[in-house]
Order: sequence, then structure tokens, then C-alpha cells
Amino acid sequence: MIERDYMQVDGRRDHSFRVPRPDLSEETGAPNACTDCHADRDAAWAAEQVAAWYPDSERRGPHFSQVFAVGHRFPADNKDRLMQIAEDGSAAAIVRATALEMLRGVTDEAVAERGSDLLVDPSALVRENAIGLQQGAPPTDRVRRLTPLLEDQMRSVRVAAARSLIGVPAHELPETSMGPYRGAMADFRNSLSAKTDFPEIHLVLGGTALVMRNASAAEAAFREAVTLDPQLEEAWSMIVQMRLATDDVVGAREVLSEGLSHNPSSLVLIQLDLSLRG
Repeated sequence: MIERDYMQVDGRRDHSFRVPRPDLSEETGAPNACTDCHADRDAAWAAEQVAAWYPDSERRGPHFSQVFAVGHRFPADNKDRLMQIAEDGSAAAIVRATALEMLRGVTDEAVAERGSDLLVDPSALVRENAIGLQQGAPPTDRVRRLTPLLEDQMRSVRVAAARSLIGVPAHELPETSMGPYRGAMADFRNSLSAKTDFPEIHLVLGGTALVMRNASAAEAAFREAVTLDPQLEEAWSMIVQMRLATDDVVGAREVLSEGLSHNPSSLVLIQLDLSLRG
């Protein structure tokens, strides 16, 4: 077993590895345990050796990594294959959840409908990641499918459901769901409050406040973000755009000038500056 150093000082040989699939390395770009040790050989050589030793192996069939290798780059083009993995109850929960996570940005009504069954999957990890698919559902269907998850036994699922419902007008939520919704949002805020020394957390808080139409809270959060990290150009950009949205061009220019003083090479801020100059 090859030795690996942990924490730079602890050389260990007691780790494990999956059954090697060097035959997939060239296709997926994934490493394999064979060439990890035999560094002077390539994956093709290793694949030939494994095939010679185990000509009738059952482990050389299709593998989820083949789908993931293209799915993370082109999820919309591979949505059916990713959904097949997500729906495979015999696969590990982390594998199924990864397939769903790759589909999160695909706003497709058919995918949302197909993924609705996974909202009641036995695995909390699968349920949590299936929630993101519902962004492609019509608003009424999204509310109907997600409100039951506000009372899920797992907090991560409740929070994910609440976050997905942010921006839905209160009158569109069932009265019986308002209490669980407030509770899940409180859990969400509490989870963030433990990490407020990270500027990125304030970006999340600001974005959440914007969706909930609380402009003052949003700007305060973005301001805190640039106070903690003046190089966070996304936060500067958001403040500028919020000022412009209220026709405060002078204020927008002042904020932009301040942001550029910290980030003179930022393409995002330079483009904003050019647009303001007309």
C-alpha cells in the first residue's frame, strides 16, 4: 500500500481505495489506484493488466463516473442520465444526491415533475438535494410539493425547503405551513449566525434579504461583507446596483469609486464604471 502523509507529518499506509477502474481513467480523467503506485505506467497499461487477471470481472460495466464526467459540465444535456442515477435506489445516497446536485441549475418542468417522488425518499441527503429541482416547477406545484418538507425530521431538509420558498408571497403559502416555515427560516439564520466572521456568509444574507424585498437589510449585509473583505467584488457590485435601482446615481458612483480603490483590476467593477460613464 502506498504511503500518504496526513497533516504533513503522519505517514500512513492504512487507508483504503475502491476497486481500480483504470479503463475509465482516460474517459473521465479520474485517477486510479494502479498508476498511483506504478507512476511510470499509464492507465491503458493498467487496464490491460486488470483485464488479463480478471477477464470475466463483473466490475467493468457502466459506472456513474462516466455520467458525472460530462454531467457536471453539461447537466441539461445529460439530465435523463443523471435522473436515472438519482432514481436508482440501489446506489449509495451520496452518489444519488450528487446527481441531483448537478441538476440544480436545470430549471425544467419535466425534471421537476420527475424528481417530485424523490422528495419522500428514505435518504435525507437525497430529499435535500431533490428540493433544488423544484425551481423548474410552476409556483403552485412548487409550494404544494415543498411545504410538507418544512416539517421534515431532518433540519437540513427543512432549511433547504424554506430557502427554496423564499420569495413566495405569504398569502400563497398554506396557513398551516406558516409556523413550520418561520421555524425553518429561524434554523437557517441560526446556522449562518455561527459563521458570520466569513464575508461570504454576508453575501448569502444579503441575497436572502433581497429576495424577501428587504433592501436596507440587504445593503447592510453587503456592506458588512466588504468591511470584512474589501476584495469581495460581488458585494461592491450589488451595492452599486442597489443604489442605481433607487436612482441614486451619485451614491452609486461613490460606492463604485470606493470599490475600485480596493479592486482596481476588477473587470466586474470596471464594466460598471464604463456603463455609468455612458
